[in-house]
Amino acid sequence: MSADTLTIKLDPELLALFRRYEKHTQVTPAYYIDELLAKTRPTLQAVVEALDEAAGDPEALARLFGSKMASLMQPTDKATT
Repeated sequence: MSADTLTIKLDPELLALFRRYEKHTQVTPAYYIDELLAKTRPTLQAVVEALDEAAGDPEALARLFGSKMASLMQPTDKATT
């Protein structure tokens, strides 16, 4: 499976901040952003699924999103399954 590439244009101040961060941590901006996206993917997925199911109803959207996020927060006990 091929991955698409996303190019992000950073304003000079943000780029300088990332460079300073990398100097202190040896964490590149690309790695930082990749990790950020990986950690926020469940939220993005919940939003998109709620938007798909809500069919334009704002109340349904709020309910569905809340439900999907709550299910993400429930601990999964793999030891008992």
